[in-house]
Amino acid sequence: MIRVLIADDHNVFVEGIAALISGSSEIEVTERCFDVSSVVGQLSGTPIDVVLLDISFPRIEDGLTLCEHITRTYPNTRVIALTMHDDASLIKRVVKKGARGYLLKNTTKVELLQAIRTVHDGKPYFNETVTNILLHDEPKSRKPGGSAGVKPNLTPRESEVLTLIAQGLTTQQMAAQLFVSVKAIEFHRSSLLMKFSVPNTALLIKTAMEMQCID
Repeated sequence: MIRVLIADDHNVFVEGIAALISGSSEIEVTERCFDVSSVVGQLSGTPIDVVLLDISFPRIEDGLTLCEHITRTYPNTRVIALTMHDDASLIKRVVKKGARGYLLKNTTKVELLQAIRTVHDGKPYFNETVTNILLHDEPKSRKPGGSAGVKPNLTPRESEVLTLIAQGLTTQQMAAQLFVSVKAIEFHRSSLLMKFSVPNTALLIKTAMEMQCID
């Protein structure tokens, strides 16, 4: 059973999300929290697998701080931001704070359950809407022909995996070509996502090309 904590200061919304999840045989809402202190308190005494966190809780900076606290203090607890904000810069900040997923509050039941299952399995979840917001974001500070940021320090194996990802190889194909396990490839992919501060493969390739880490 996947144990879920909902953190939002709007009681009606929390109950609505809990009702959506209640029909699942594998996911259970075990805690409902309406302020930051109750989230911290519940996590210290109750094992939680996934936190559905409203980033504006009650303010954006509070939500971001809480997200970072959860991901650092409880590395086995995954955070999904569930919010009304569709701003690319905020999405990126949430990812840097350790969130494994980002959903807008108009999400469907099917998508919500899929997101919970996906992050519980250790994989990031960012739907097409969020991905498009990030793909079309062009920071004003970016200069034409210039670097999009400081190049991350990659290991030789990470560089190999990054090149193969850009070539469109599947995880299984990369594992076979590099003579390593599928789990090893998944580990390196996750490491690349963290080092480039991006939520998915599409943005990983885009960012790596802008930083001239791949051709």
